Amino acid sequence: MQQLGVEVLHGGEYVGKFADWVAENGRYLDVVILNRPHIAVDYIQPLRQHSRARVLYYGHDIHHLRMQQQLQLQHDAAVHAEMLRFRDMEWAMWRDADVVLYPSDEETTHVRHWLHAHAGKAQACTIPLYGYANVAGDQTTSLAMRRDILFVAGFAHPPNVDAATWLVQDILPLVQLRHPQVHLHLVGSNPAASVQALAGPHVSVTGYVSDTELAGYYARCRVATAPLRFGGGMKGKVLESMCHGLPMVTTGVGVQGLAKAGFLPHADSAQALADAICILLDDDAHWCDISRASTAFIDAEYSKAALWRVLVEQLGAGRGRARKYIMIDG
Repeated sequence: MQQLGVEVLHGGEYVGKFADWVAENGRYLDVVILNRPHIAVDYIQPLRQHSRARVLYYGHDIHHLRMQQQLQLQHDAAVHAEMLRFRDMEWAMWRDADVVLYPSDEETTHVRHWLHAHAGKAQACTIPLYGYANVAGDQTTSLAMRRDILFVAGFAHPPNVDAATWLVQDILPLVQLRHPQVHLHLVGSNPAASVQALAGPHVSVTGYVSDTELAGYYARCRVATAPLRFGGGMKGKVLESMCHGLPMVTTGVGVQGLAKAGFLPHADSAQALADAICILLDDDAHWCDISRASTAFIDAEYSKAALWRVLVEQLGAGRGRARKYIMIDG
């Protein structure tokens, strides 16, 4: 970032001293972008005290709603306490920011309702989760060489652990009734012991792979899946699969924020998910339709141009003098 001309505050000399820094430099700031509630909540008051900057809060998802979904599957006192802690932090950010950005229309609508009910003054807007520069071309020529099922995820995240377990224990056996030789690849970093234990003759658990290796999985596999039973926000793994032109089978949780992607196969029972996977394993024409629709959707909705349209409007770029921005992330 520094090589791009971005000033970065880092190193031990800044630890615990943001209030001092912003007291000296806050008058130079025009816009501040805050990320992650447990990080952002500690910075907004010093910014309000020492600057007149426009404060944008970007929520990757609504954490407390995701935890509420998790609690519906199994109550856990520690998760409940954490849900309440994140709820209070997220509400504080919605109350105190000038603009609240989320990557799905459903989340934006939820925030707008909350702001209306609590006399909040912030503006809630939807922003594309990614701005893809390179969307895959026509993948149909590779169809004859494709096989197997792919689930890409970071397995330190509880929703992904639950999804992998459900996939291997309940969904895959139903697929194997019709495709006994099909292989499942669980690809991603930090596989917990419970995920590693899922490995077997027809299931591989890779751990972390490089971007090049990951692209290889997207090019070789026939179906991607993300059988998520809880989780907030739009799912990057779903968008990434579509960007590669690999048909994705997911759940109602997996298609949150993707109302415009009505072509995406999704279901919430193990049998229906297995059926959708098998159709893509069997039906070449259906596979080609979903692959082409996926890349066209990403090209139209998740390009760099779509991302910058929202950012430029909210950053206030182009209004007079050059502007100074600060982004704070964990």
